[in-house]
Amino acid sequence: MTALGFLLAIPLLGGIVLALVGHRDNARDLNVAFSAGTFLAACVLTGEVIAAGPMRLWGQNFYIDALNVFLVTLTAFVGLTTSIFSRPYMRIERDHGKMTPPRLRLYHSMYQLFNFTMLLALTTNNLGIVWVAMEAATLSTVLLVSVCCGRTSTRSRRSSIRTSSRWPGPSCSSATAPRWASSPCTTGCPTRMPRAPLRCPRCFPGCC
Repeated sequence: MTALGFLLAIPLLGGIVLALVGHRDNARDLNVAFSAGTFLAACVLTGEVIAAGPMRLWGQNFYIDALNVFLVTLTAFVGLTTSIFSRPYMRIERDHGKMTPPRLRLYHSMYQLFNFTMLLALTTNNLGIVWVAMEAATLSTVLLVSVCCGRTSTRSRRSSIRTSSRWPGPSCSSATAPRWASSPCTTGCPTRMPRAPLRCPRCFPGCC
């Protein structure tokens, strides 16, 4: 198997394995190990491209040159460093009761599958495979974000999206708009972000 084969097979295999054992104590170490193997394969692939030039593989469905090979290595490096950082973070979240076994399996498996889809999109020369890889990367990202988002926060974001698209009512005026448009939220919003433009507190008394 070529270095490109290992580059794609390691995170795909990691996603399958961690979907089964991602809740165990050694799952964090396995996540780092799979990420390290992916980064090592990316380094080997970079060396081959530097030595032999651009490569077309597997029926010309994959094309590696001096540009995308460094993007591949950078993606694998970020995946490795993030897995190392998430190792103690996931342990702390589990000890605090925020990460249940199903959530841990989902996080670790989607982490590896996200790396796989990103590397697949960077290395393929087939537009159809690029589209599938990008859609799969988006789906795995949504599942990763859903791990740490509870029902309350999801409801708050949906409510914020609905109300932010509304225009101010007749009680608003251009003279008062500069004052409230830049004022911070004082209704208990955890983000403490400034109010969005065109959101007068008299029309929208809720949280920003």
